[in-house]
Formats: sequence, structure tokens, C-alpha cells
Amino acid sequence: MSNTMPIENNQQGTLEPTSEKNATGQLKKISSAVQALRDAVILLNDDDGLEWWNQAAEDLLLLQVTDKGQSIFDFIRAPEFYQYYQSITIPNDGVHIESWRDAKRYLKCEITPFGDEKLLIVYDVTRLHNLEEMRRDFVGNVSHELRTPLTVMMGYLENFSHQPDMPPHWRRGFELMTQQTARMNRIVNDLLLLSRIEIEEAHELTYIDMTKLLTHVYDDAQAYNRAYGHTIHLQIDTYDGLQGSEMYLNSALSNLVINAIKYTPKGGNISISWTKTSEGCKFAVEDNGIGIAPQHIARLTERFYRIDKGRSRATGGTGLGLAIVKHVLYQHEANLKIDSVEGVGSTFSMVFPTAYVRSAPTS
Repeated sequence: MSNTMPIENNQQGTLEPTSEKNATGQLKKISSAVQALRDAVILLNDDDGLEWWNQAAEDLLLLQVTDKGQSIFDFIRAPEFYQYYQSITIPNDGVHIESWRDAKRYLKCEITPFGDEKLLIVYDVTRLHNLEEMRRDFVGNVSHELRTPLTVMMGYLENFSHQPDMPPHWRRGFELMTQQTARMNRIVNDLLLLSRIEIEEAHELTYIDMTKLLTHVYDDAQAYNRAYGHTIHLQIDTYDGLQGSEMYLNSALSNLVINAIKYTPKGGNISISWTKTSEGCKFAVEDNGIGIAPQHIARLTERFYRIDKGRSRATGGTGLGLAIVKHVLYQHEANLKIDSVEGVGSTFSMVFPTAYVRSAPTS
């Protein structure tokens, strides 16, 4: 037994010795509190076996006293849980799985390693999952319903705007209405695209010739760049392609390039690159534009998040571009990295893992 005397805080906040009886009482209180939790708490040993669990875990996994030492994979058999378990990083966002007892329930598993053991917490997130599905359905349905009236309005506005006998003071009003309906149409289209990406659990993946795709993105960027006068460079250091969804990747890459053009003062320099790395292949867009303050970077991929609302609306942005990029990359197991210095420029890059990289087919 250790010779160190247990200590506790007194009323003045200073530390003083406490008795083993009090220490045992504190441990009992902690154990009772964990037992009272509605979330399942499970302690796993260094062999991934069950060491200890609370009542919620017992109800959820139908555990019995004789199950002590059994592997956690005997009770949670979801492939995504096993994959998450084998690649835990700290901090981590956990993994969502369907309940093995009720297909209408959804669970979130979070593992925290400490020493040779692990603490597994299982949350019931069914309500949050259903709310998220309702949100996606609502956005998708509303966006779809808005398309028809918007198309009608845009058609009539375009027709009226070209009337030769229209009074000058009316013409300005029609021009503004045309601009704003076009902007609303872009927002609706982006909402529909984002909703489609979120709803589709699996995409049809095909070989993508990245040299061809990037050349197409570069040509579109040059056309958009006419009003800005930037110098745009395209650097392709590998002919490796990707296994992915070409339509969604084209949207994501174009979003990053167009953003670089819009947020770089006229006459700037923009570099687009595709290179091979030890982790896979990397796409990057670098500019010498206005840059981004550090406090904004973490929130850039949120829907409708704007650093400068006035400037964003002036450039015609929908506020959904980077949210689309984030979800497209998620479908390809890639992440968006943003390096930026305010007043100096920004680099937006994404690394596609080796599992998605494909060598160019030989003819």
C-alpha cells in the first residue's frame, strides 16, 4: 500500500490530508454518479475486453457479469465502429452507427484512450439524427419548390428588360430585380447540390483524369478572370487520377478557384497545383489576396458564414461554396486545410488519401 496520505480541498480551498474512509466515500459517489448516467460508459482493458460498465451499458448491450473480459467486438459488430476503433486519434469526433437492437435508433460511440486502457461512451443520438434528416428534407423540398417560380420571374424580367420603350427610371429597377433573382437562383442551386450530397450515402465512383479535369477548371477560371486581370498558373506534377465523383469534385475544385479570384485584388497571382505526396495526392489553390483573420478560419465551412457580409454579397457569393467543398471532400475521405495570413494571401489545400488515387490507364 502507498505511504502517501490522500488529500482533499477544505472550505478555504487549500489541500489537507483526508482519511482513507473519506477517499473510499468519494470513490463510491463517483461510481454512483457514473451508474446514474443515461449514456453507456464502458472501460476496456488493453486487449479490448470489457473491464467495467455502468447500468446504461448493461441495458444497451445486454451485458451480464459473466461477460467481463469479452471483446467489445462481440457486442458491437458494426464495420464502421471497428474501423474507427483501429484509427482513433485524440481529439476525435466519434462514429455514428445504427443500433444493432433497433434499426430506428442511432448511436454515437466515442473512445478515449488512457494508458493501456480505453473508455468507451455510447450516446443515443436518435433524436438529433431525426432532426438532421428533417432539416435536410426541408431544405431540399423548399429549394426544389422555389425553382419554378424563380424560373418564371427570371423569364419575365429578362423579357421586360429588353423592351426598347421602357422608361429609364424603370430600367434601373428591372436591372436590380434581374440581378437579385439571378443571385437567388444561384443560392437555390447550391442548396439543392448541398442537399443532394448530404442525402446520398454512396456515390458512383469512377476513374477521374485529373489532368483533364484541372485543365477544364483552369479554362473556366480564365473566363471568369477577365474582369479581374489576375495571372493564373496551373502546375500538374503527376498524372495520377482519382477514383471519385467527377461532378462533385469539379464543383468543389471550381469553388476554391473562383473564391481565390473573387477575394484577390485585381492584378493578383493565383496558383493551382496537383502534386503527389506521401499521403496520396494534393490539390492546392494559392493566392496573394486579402487573406483571412485566424478567428474566422474554423467557421468558414459553415453554411452562410460570412466574414464581410457586404463584400460577399457584392461579389455574388451564396455563402454555401465552402460547405459544399467540405461535404464533397468528406465523401472522398479528404480534408480541407486552410493556411492564411490577413493582408498577405491564402492557400486552400486538400489531400486525397492513397486509397482514392489511381494511376493513369495505359493505352
